[in-house]
Amino acid sequence: MSKIRFVRMEVGMVILGACIATLSVSVSSAGCSDASSGELGGSPQKNSAGSAGDDADGMDASASSPAAGDAATSSSNDAGTSPTSGSDKPSCKYTAHKTGLTSFQQAGGLSFHVYAPTSYDSKVGHAVVILLHGQDSNGVPELEGLWKNIADEDGLVLVAPKGSRAATNGDPAGGNWATADLNKVVDLVTEIDDCYNVFTKKHLLWGFSAGTFYGYLLGIGAAEVFSGLAMGGANTSFARQNGFAPSDASWKIPVSHVHGAQDFNAISVTYKDRTDFQAAGHTFTLHEHPGGHSITPAQVRRQYDDLKGSVSP
Repeated sequence: MSKIRFVRMEVGMVILGACIATLSVSVSSAGCSDASSGELGGSPQKNSAGSAGDDADGMDASASSPAAGDAATSSSNDAGTSPTSGSDKPSCKYTAHKTGLTSFQQAGGLSFHVYAPTSYDSKVGHAVVILLHGQDSNGVPELEGLWKNIADEDGLVLVAPKGSRAATNGDPAGGNWATADLNKVVDLVTEIDDCYNVFTKKHLLWGFSAGTFYGYLLGIGAAEVFSGLAMGGANTSFARQNGFAPSDASWKIPVSHVHGAQDFNAISVTYKDRTDFQAAGHTFTLHEHPGGHSITPAQVRRQYDDLKGSVSP
């Protein structure tokens, strides 16, 4: 797996929190920082999570470069998508084929949770989604509030690592990302492949808020590890600060992005991201909603549907 060499090893600023709106439960950080200029940081401010009604994407801008997008997004039946096979997993460092929600710890690395639905079958292949949480989270609220139902419906294996930096709100269960964590996430992808019967070229990377800032850095810098990028509520500014622009991705990895028109991370920066990704030949689907810094299960479902047919090189 690829390792990323960083230009800037860390941001000395407050990282944005994840404000997640779900259909049945509202999860929001204590404070989500203003980064309307496209820079990370700013003064913490209260944010209300959007309602499920924010999912009305009246301005669903899914324009892309059709030819480039068609070339970049391969059929899930293409060669190279055969799953890791069978129930014998001699290289697994954890408990192979564990279903339900389970917590694990990398040796010298990150703590993480894995969710495999009851429909998980060790004899067939499953797609994987890696979840990058927002500020002061551990990934479980995002997993359970946004992705669990999709995993149950589509037979996905969900992986939610926790950032190694301490939570800014003092919550011992929460964490924040560091750039040094990202290569450990790359290692984690291989470890999951070693423990579950999964499609090794169907690893979707998802992030929201702080998870998007770090997700774009990881997804561009190690693009060949992932089959698609599902991001929201932030932009590529941190990736660019580390020397990774959309044109630096090793392949034309497709992107699905959710963003509120009233998000304090100005959507104008995301418009520029869309232009730059498309100029580099990527498919970039933008789901714009009228709300603020929020995301709903229906929007996440739409992101998965955008990207589920893609396979990595």
